[in-house]
Amino acid sequence: MKSWKVYIIGAVCCLILWGLAFCGMRGSFQRYPLRVSFAYFCSNPFYNKLGVNPAFNIIKSAEYGRMSMPKELAAIDEQQALEYVQEALHFAPTDTLRPIVRTVTPQGVVNGRPNIILIFMESMTIENLERQANGQWLTPYLRELRDKSIYWSNCYSTGIHTNNGIVGVHYGFVPNFAKPIMDVNADLYTGLPYYLKKNGYTTMCFVTGNPQYDNMNSFWRDNHIDDIYSLYDYSSEAIVNNFGVSDGYMFDWGLRKLEERSSEGQPFFASFLTVSNHGPYIVPEAYVSRADKPEEQIIAYADDALRQFVETARQTDWGKNTIFILVADHGTANVPHLTYDMTLSYNAIPVYFYSDLLTPQHIERTTSQIDIWPSTLSLLGIPYENNSLGIDIFSEQRDFAFFVCDSHLGVCDGEYFWCYNLHSQQEHLYRVGDITDLIAAEPERASIMRHFGMNMQRVNLMAIDKKWTQPCE
Repeated sequence: MKSWKVYIIGAVCCLILWGLAFCGMRGSFQRYPLRVSFAYFCSNPFYNKLGVNPAFNIIKSAEYGRMSMPKELAAIDEQQALEYVQEALHFAPTDTLRPIVRTVTPQGVVNGRPNIILIFMESMTIENLERQANGQWLTPYLRELRDKSIYWSNCYSTGIHTNNGIVGVHYGFVPNFAKPIMDVNADLYTGLPYYLKKNGYTTMCFVTGNPQYDNMNSFWRDNHIDDIYSLYDYSSEAIVNNFGVSDGYMFDWGLRKLEERSSEGQPFFASFLTVSNHGPYIVPEAYVSRADKPEEQIIAYADDALRQFVETARQTDWGKNTIFILVADHGTANVPHLTYDMTLSYNAIPVYFYSDLLTPQHIERTTSQIDIWPSTLSLLGIPYENNSLGIDIFSEQRDFAFFVCDSHLGVCDGEYFWCYNLHSQQEHLYRVGDITDLIAAEPERASIMRHFGMNMQRVNLMAIDKKWTQPCE
């Protein structure tokens, strides 16, 4: 009997020790375990790396190695792909070591250095602008802004995940399909934060929740973001779900912080990452009557939270000298009657440049998230080196947008939509708004779009792999 007690006590002790060891390995009782990202505390990559276990870093670096490229793209001749892209984007290479880089000196359309506020609208597919419930539009503010902004009505996100949108908008690159693009071993980029910092801007980002999500903390600090405001800064009583605080709370908190920063005398760049329109939905009581379904109620709330933030900011002295850029991080699958092999509503998104400093216009030609950063610098008249496949929409024109959805590659011009499935190796061609597959009926059109998508993505991934993304300094 005594021996059994010894065994039971020993087993309990082992379980306790195992539990303590597991907690030690996890390193945190928060939603996310301890990650390399926790060691990052400033914008200097060297200082950040000093806090990381060197043996762990070596192992992780060896694990990732060079990025893998799908065999369909790897089979395309590198030089031919480069020549195709140079011709399609209408530029001649000037740097043999970085053959997609071009130097741009825009004229600019605004005076001085206005503040830039970039708002990522969680899952705000363009289809949401046409949805009604109980006889009311779900997005009255976004609908109203179309006639008050430079509005891109035919734009496509680079992917279907928030980290895809962050990299696409800030830095101008399309992800390698389902491969995470914001890993702690990710490459460094130039893009919008880099050139704004070079021109005297302070840079900051606001998120509703934990900045370790998708390694945002480490990625942004390595890529020219000075300050990140997050769950660590907000009141614990304001947390509503696993993704942190509501959009409205983050916006209200951010307004006070921007008021403080505006007194420093420097122009600022601020990104806001909303999340309320992501399940699990926490709908404020005032919006329950707006629709029958929570997924519709929350859209109405997200639209109104945007309105309150933007219009309140515009009444301030610093807000009058601010350009607001509103863009969805990605869309969502909510168009059941349009069942393509690749869900286009995941990538079709609205984009707004809103400010009294700008003349409103509708841009209906094809645009992409990767075009936002060069187009913004063009408005500001800031010279830059474009090392991405994004273009300045205000002075250039693209034939198609290319984008991914994990295992799919898509190409669209707003009229036709071509897509390719890496798993099944099947391709499809549709007229937007129709589910009839035209791949056999229009082989020439399919060939043109296939050639564009494959070559663009080949060079896009080559640029990341060969470090063309980094500043040449």
